[in-house]
Amino acid sequence: MASVTVHCPRCQSAQVYRHGQNPKGQDRFRCRDCHRVFLLHYTYEARKPGVKEQITEIAFDGAGARDTAKTLKVGINTVIRTLKNSHQGE
Repeated sequence: MASVTVHCPRCQSAQVYRHGQNPKGQDRFRCRDCHRVFLLHYTYEARKPGVKEQITEIAFDGAGARDTAKTLKVGINTVIRTLKNSHQGE
């Protein structure tokens, strides 16, 4: 049996423990330092790391919301919400 060291995607801490399962049966993990719950492999594309940054990059290149949603395989409402919230962070 092989063991895999799991690190928190937010704070990179190795202090992680198993925190049950999601409804599809995948293992959930919780970080002891930042108390975030995460999965190792997300099913939904918008939850994967780096997708929010890709949405803003594609938007700055001049693509529309529908083109961005279709390219990244996320919902159009996710694209619009991300663009609205990215303006608040600046």
